[in-house]
Amino acid sequence: MKKNQIIVLIVVIVLIFVGIIGWNSVQKPKIPAGEEVTPEEEKVEEVFSLSAVVLSVDAANNFLMVKPAGEEKEIKVVLSDTTKLIKLEFPFDPANPPAEATFTPIQTEIEISDFKAGDNVFIKTTENIAGKTAFDSVDFIHILP
Repeated sequence: MKKNQIIVLIVVIVLIFVGIIGWNSVQKPKIPAGEEVTPEEEKVEEVFSLSAVVLSVDAANNFLMVKPAGEEKEIKVVLSDTTKLIKLEFPFDPANPPAEATFTPIQTEIEISDFKAGDNVFIKTTENIAGKTAFDSVDFIHILP
């Protein structure tokens, strides 16, 4: 290899290395001096739905006690006159599913007395429920199959 080719090769390698370093420094978010970075867990969280298991039903006082999936806390879910209560059912025997992969579950309107301990439910609210142990702005509750 000629001396000129070696010099050109070294210059190209150095330019590539400098370009990579420059690109990485431009891509990193700039934090102004004197400001702190907020950890992810301290950011405001908004939650408007919840998957849970029913622990108990109080039909007389119109509320459910539920345990969110993957958590140890209990949450009181107070129902209103506008809360839609729906039971979802498969339109087939779960032990013998059909060959086709798509289906629409059967939706049946139910009463609070139809809930029982151990039911898996999906709850949709109209308010932010992050960190709450009780809430009452419930849009709908589905009993999952």
